[in-house]
Amino acid sequence: MTGYKLLVTAIALSLTPAFAANSADSTSSASQPSASASSASATPSVQYRSGPTKRGRGVAFASTSSTETSNTSHASSAIAQIPMDATSSSITLFGELDGGVTIEKLRGKDTTVKMSSGNWYWTSWGIKGVEDLGGGNAAIFTLQQAFKLDNGEGVGGGAFNNQAFLGLQGGWGRLTFGHQAGLSSGDGDYSMLGGSALGTGFTAIGNLAGVFLTTGWLDNSIAYRTQKYNGLQFTAMYSNGIDGDDKEWSKNSHYYGLGLTYDVGAFNSNFMFELEDHKGTKLADGSPAKLDKTQYYTAGASYDFGAFTLYGAYQFVNHGTRMPNYNMIHLVDASSTATKPATEIPTKGVRQNAASVSVATPVAGGTLMLQLNGVKGKILNDSDKYQAWSIGSGYTYPLSKRTLLYGSVNYGQGGKALKHSNLDGFTTVFGMATTF
Repeated sequence: MTGYKLLVTAIALSLTPAFAANSADSTSSASQPSASASSASATPSVQYRSGPTKRGRGVAFASTSSTETSNTSHASSAIAQIPMDATSSSITLFGELDGGVTIEKLRGKDTTVKMSSGNWYWTSWGIKGVEDLGGGNAAIFTLQQAFKLDNGEGVGGGAFNNQAFLGLQGGWGRLTFGHQAGLSSGDGDYSMLGGSALGTGFTAIGNLAGVFLTTGWLDNSIAYRTQKYNGLQFTAMYSNGIDGDDKEWSKNSHYYGLGLTYDVGAFNSNFMFELEDHKGTKLADGSPAKLDKTQYYTAGASYDFGAFTLYGAYQFVNHGTRMPNYNMIHLVDASSTATKPATEIPTKGVRQNAASVSVATPVAGGTLMLQLNGVKGKILNDSDKYQAWSIGSGYTYPLSKRTLLYGSVNYGQGGKALKHSNLDGFTTVFGMATTF
């Protein structure tokens, strides 16, 4: 194993400078305010969002069989994920490439046509390792880097910015610590977000990211997952500082997550509770933002009837720090991108209900997916309301066990505070993806 360890270390050190050079402009556009908004005013303001700025986008959910949805977001998980009972020593290089074209027409804006990557799969590569410690126990690690296929830039800044964790596993379960994604994120090995045919794939118009508030990537996190017992599996996650834990505990922003999945036969379900306390969130002038704690309640289920699979998902969020798909509330007004002063930041956040129902069925050798999504919410400080709904569709066709073609057509409407937002319009995506 000594040679393998030296190889992994050398690769990590060689990649760090290249990706760090791109960190200033490589953060996912879905999690960033627009340039015009950030320059509209010099008035002190706060980054008002749930989750760190390093968050990327998720993809649809991998399936370990025709009746069970796996608890990872990566479509190559069947190749990349190390089983929890694995104890034989090994190093695995894995990845997936996804490139296509996205056509977008938002209400009141011009049509755009652009190359895009990470539409259905993540575009990423990584290394996973397991070392047998004896007695049915093993040491494990995962290092994963996302990048843009169209220009080769890293996503999120730094090397291995997706998953970067080290841990132990055995008959008692799996315990890991490092940089990991939240339970409802749709990203990483610990995501439990389910109950959707499209998941967070293709575009926010038409998928769960356009209505749900999903948690993001977490620094300084610890995660524990049990083995599956009679269809039940329990997961717990904690972050000692979402964006850093170099201050005293009461001045770091923390994350807490508890989740349960139940899978039996053709039935698959999940429920999770998550909380962010925002203790370390500050205004631009350095003063505490004093935001209320964000609470997420998310559930999903699916049933495979053979000829088709039916999905359903629901989420309630209280004191959320943004609207769906990272539309900033009041800091960046959805209709005018006007920046407001710190004194007007809505510290109570939003309260919203969101739901999705979808179906997937085999068609002409591929899989056809249709999804209906809706959200209704209110900004608690001033009772401004917002709503949005969308219809999403997708089709994937496997050219081989590793390579597929895909296409998607989606339409959505935003109302009130989400009118003329990036959830209000039409999108279509087509391309191909492969795993290794």
